[in-house]
Amino acid sequence: MGQFDRKAQSEPKHGKPSSSGAYKGPPVMARGIPIHRKGPSYTPKKKPKQTAPSASATPEPLILEHILPLELEKRTLEIFRTTFPASNDFEALKPTLQEIKDALNCQDFETAFGKEEHLEAYTIRWSPSRTLGYAQLLAWVLTQRADDQYVRQLTNSTDHELPTKVVCFGGAAAELMALSGLLRHLRPLEAAGKPDQQEAQISEGLETSSTSTRVSQSPLLRLNILDTADWTSVLSKLEQGLLTPPTLSKYASATVRATNASLLSPGTTEHAFARTDILSLSTEALRTAIGTAPALLTFMSTLNELYATSMPRTTAFLRRLQEAAPKGSLLLVVDSPGAYSEVAVAGTTEGEVKRKYPMNLLLDYALLPKPREVEGGEEEKPEKAWEKVIGEASMLYKLDDALKYPVSLENSRFQVHLFKRI
Repeated sequence: MGQFDRKAQSEPKHGKPSSSGAYKGPPVMARGIPIHRKGPSYTPKKKPKQTAPSASATPEPLILEHILPLELEKRTLEIFRTTFPASNDFEALKPTLQEIKDALNCQDFETAFGKEEHLEAYTIRWSPSRTLGYAQLLAWVLTQRADDQYVRQLTNSTDHELPTKVVCFGGAAAELMALSGLLRHLRPLEAAGKPDQQEAQISEGLETSSTSTRVSQSPLLRLNILDTADWTSVLSKLEQGLLTPPTLSKYASATVRATNASLLSPGTTEHAFARTDILSLSTEALRTAIGTAPALLTFMSTLNELYATSMPRTTAFLRRLQEAAPKGSLLLVVDSPGAYSEVAVAGTTEGEVKRKYPMNLLLDYALLPKPREVEGGEEEKPEKAWEKVIGEASMLYKLDDALKYPVSLENSRFQVHLFKRI
């Protein structure tokens, strides 16, 4: 859930608002939603003079290529639309969406995600864009790590005795849909739904006693999602959408009916959801959630949120995760560019003061400890548990103009960090 650039279709009706001297950096993010905090005493400053960018300015973002095909993205958006018909009336959703944004602005997550109505509205508004961005990002990551054991297991279409495991710490609809779309792209012969020949034949006045729908003997992908909100209903509805063929017109030809199939075949994926306080998970609980084989562990726009909740608890959690993760596992962290957290530190004469630390610096501190000086002036090198294999400060995924959805779609910006357990 990174910072987003709005597409033209979602710009204000009467054009862009006039520029002011307000802060031009990344907005405060809550669950990936830009939150602009302007109190009643806010006074805009004069617009500063334009200056040429310095050599130390933030580099241009790396543009993600379109690895997953456009038709797969269109199909994904259609599943969101048909699963949640309320998406067709965006105006009716606006009051609920504003309630969610107001609650997130106050970091009141119980109010933001305490109602089924809020969870579905959140999914309708923000999950489709993120799904497409996450899916393309995951596909790119796989191309960068093609020789890793875990990646070979995920992409291998001949040997899948054990399901490939993914554990999402914080997340819901976007993770489920992105990983499902990725699997369909990587393993189409095994993962894709098969046409229901019975329906096609009946439409032509023929009789049949069987269908060609495939039921997998063993899932190709096992997904564990853990979050503080109860996303059970939303996830179940989307899973049903993944396994349901598109609704056809009564005038559809026999050929169209014969090729109509669900995005995924039943039994291809298996997902489990647990509502829990992530930071309270013990090492044993993490081992149970991850398993004994290498897995992909993801923090999609949630790690900075955890740091904002408690920096010491988040650091301790990452250390427990290190103990629980099997060797060969991959840890993927995605967040908004420039994400930072504040921590209170001891001041001089004024007591505690708050300092801001970039999230990636805090992450490296927890996973890649530096040598420390011991008695005698010598350095003690800690045992290396993680290797950082990808570190991108800013990436951008631009949606294809051909994509249509009743609610605004947005390009995705994020920072990306990938670690490998060694």
